[in-house]
Amino acid sequence: MNPASRRKRQRSAKLHPCRAMLFAFALTAPAQAEPAAPATTASIERHWTSNALDSDRAVADWVTLLRGSSQRQWGDADANAGMGAAFEATRHDRITFEDDRALALSAHAFRRLSAAAELRGSLNYRVSSTGDDLDLGAVVIGTRALKQEVSGQAQLGIDLGNATTLIMEASESFETTGRTRFENAILAPARLDPDVNRFQLLARVTRTVGALAFGGSASTLVASVERLGFPPVALSFVLTAIRAEWAVREKSGLSLGLALGVEWLRGTQDIYSGIRPTWQLRLAQPLPHGFELRTAWFGRYETVESDDPLASWLQRAELELGWKVSERFALASGVFCEARQNLLFENEERSRGVYAEATYALRKPLSLVVRIDASSTFKTIIEQREKTLDAFVGLRTDI
Repeated sequence: MNPASRRKRQRSAKLHPCRAMLFAFALTAPAQAEPAAPATTASIERHWTSNALDSDRAVADWVTLLRGSSQRQWGDADANAGMGAAFEATRHDRITFEDDRALALSAHAFRRLSAAAELRGSLNYRVSSTGDDLDLGAVVIGTRALKQEVSGQAQLGIDLGNATTLIMEASESFETTGRTRFENAILAPARLDPDVNRFQLLARVTRTVGALAFGGSASTLVASVERLGFPPVALSFVLTAIRAEWAVREKSGLSLGLALGVEWLRGTQDIYSGIRPTWQLRLAQPLPHGFELRTAWFGRYETVESDDPLASWLQRAELELGWKVSERFALASGVFCEARQNLLFENEERSRGVYAEATYALRKPLSLVVRIDASSTFKTIIEQREKTLDAFVGLRTDI
């Protein structure tokens, strides 16, 4: 991953903090037809950030973020199919080379083969134009690259009896990034990101006893990465994982999930081989007077969003407190702490942050959202500290 795309990864996390704070963990239930989602969703947000470049070179800017999606589904609970589309675009007032655009298309199908077996499949395509910057010290150059990704997934769910299910899944994705173009053609276009093919197999057994679900899973991910540059900017690997999983959902609203296991990562040509424990904890607890507490903690190998040619070891803890003041007004606040240790490079990133959010339902289905995020990241080897303050006002709607 080139330096520009590394910073873009960090900024994406800051522009979408809800995804980070609402950390998802679930023991998979039997594959079944999904309920119809809202046909159309849309949101527009106006951000102010103190660090538009996501670096130690703090440059303030205003950013407009626009998102939208549309879904359509046909069929019934025994057989159905659907299609969807989504887009996202950002526009900076000053640092225009940081603007992004993305479009995603998807199709899925579901079929109940018998009373004990169900089959599901999906196809996805995503294309994005990503703007970023290349910091050369005295000069910052804008960059832009076009990325395309195609993926497919097939899932078979089998009822084994005695409230026990088996799910087998296979998925594959291919992503390719074109030549990176530089602002005002200062440098010749060049390829900075390799093509990547990922193939994954997964099997999970789950048994349900009352409010408790428990089981285990095993998975293998094989990533074939194009050799690009010397030394290469990214490496091929195989990641194997085995986990034991538990989940509890009480009528009171308490939700607790826990997964414990090991992950074995092997880099190409034996450049790295390591087995580490992996864990995932999620807790959601409703409290009196409309309050709700959510917390999450996990540790695992990170092979996608990493500054390292191979992977990083990622640990993250999150805590969120929400308060539903009334049917139309809600408040939320949260904190996070994260450590990202590169496996081949010696650098470690230590991040922490806090946010506060208010949501008000103006008129169904329109909502007004106001949010403030503050975060700090320290990179140990280069002793660089990045501080960012992000504030936004947004409108969200379901049609």
